[in-house]
Amino acid sequence: MLPPGAVPTGELDEAEIRALGGELEVLCASMDDVFARPASRENLRAMVRGLLSEVPRKNMWQLAEFAGHPNPDRLQGFLAKAAWDADELRDRVRAYAVAALEADDAVLIADETGDIKKGTKTAGVQRQYTGTAGRIENAQVSVHLSYGSSRGRTLIDRELYLGRVWAGCTAGHERRCAEQGIPPERAATVTTKPELARRMLERALDAGVPFTYFLADEAYGQCRTLRAWLEERRVRYVLAVPKDEVVPLPDRRTRQARELYALVPEETFERRSCADGAKGPREYDWAGVQLAPTAEDFERNLLIRRSTVPNKKDKKTGGLVREVAYFLCHTVPGTTLAELVVAAGQRWMVEESFQVAKGQVGLDEHEVRKWCSWYRHTTVCMLAMAFLTAVRSRHISAQPMTPSPRP
Repeated sequence: MLPPGAVPTGELDEAEIRALGGELEVLCASMDDVFARPASRENLRAMVRGLLSEVPRKNMWQLAEFAGHPNPDRLQGFLAKAAWDADELRDRVRAYAVAALEADDAVLIADETGDIKKGTKTAGVQRQYTGTAGRIENAQVSVHLSYGSSRGRTLIDRELYLGRVWAGCTAGHERRCAEQGIPPERAATVTTKPELARRMLERALDAGVPFTYFLADEAYGQCRTLRAWLEERRVRYVLAVPKDEVVPLPDRRTRQARELYALVPEETFERRSCADGAKGPREYDWAGVQLAPTAEDFERNLLIRRSTVPNKKDKKTGGLVREVAYFLCHTVPGTTLAELVVAAGQRWMVEESFQVAKGQVGLDEHEVRKWCSWYRHTTVCMLAMAFLTAVRSRHISAQPMTPSPRP
């Protein structure tokens, strides 16, 4: 029922593993009213079971073979032509995942991932940088929202990124986007990745998803429009920013983040672990600098993280220096350095979410070209992933994400 590695040997006994089939049926039955036709409900079950199976590749042919279908036509029709709303299913998946993982330390994390693709027909595919390959490739890039806590982590929302190749008002652009079913409002101009993240976060806020902090890397942290929106909505955040990010001081002056680092006294730094890594606690030296508060009386702080040993090559001297990273924080008054350190360390959970999504439920193995089919395939993968996460949260004792911070 579960793929290798989803539940390590010994964590569940044989009877519990057999019972998972019944739990999955209950979950799928709770989604039945999303689908107008019985055939679509059957195809949902067939696809989810295939994604949770041990088939070597989760493409349409192998999923169809696992389901006993003679060819992938039924599943392809389920993704491309059947009458159902992928956004409604997404909302159900989000509610199910949050109910399973809700905890006092829950966070929301935005990040992107890329899938290398051939050809130029698939919606969103173009030559672009993807962290998956670490270089510019012909790829499809998507932005996701992950929900994580000490009980587990999973993807709860998704948006496909369309770069400049797909954006335009010429007849050629319009025809190409129409062929792939891309909505006109997304085809006319490029919607940035931070804006896609904002839309997903807005949906989570409107749905009442409980969380402590919103987390993201520099690509999102340096977006002032996103930060202003978060502050207007009174969202606490810890966002990575580049060293040359200009931040406001309490006296209304501004400084770059690296300039403030140069002014921090050495005795201010505290050595703390932000998370457990493969080799044990991930310790760094940390310091905080108070910035100008927001209009809503929230505090802004610059959190500075420095490696404990020289580990980065200096471009000018060629020697090794300590790597320094910066995080812009928006918090309630009285928030401690220890709490911000723990929050900053939780962003790694989105990487684990992508590993599970791609390694266990076939997120990157789709064989669809159209806009609608991509959203539907991705949402069904999110459902399968949420089920795996819920199984672990219900049957397996949760492990703390980080060591208890020192007072």
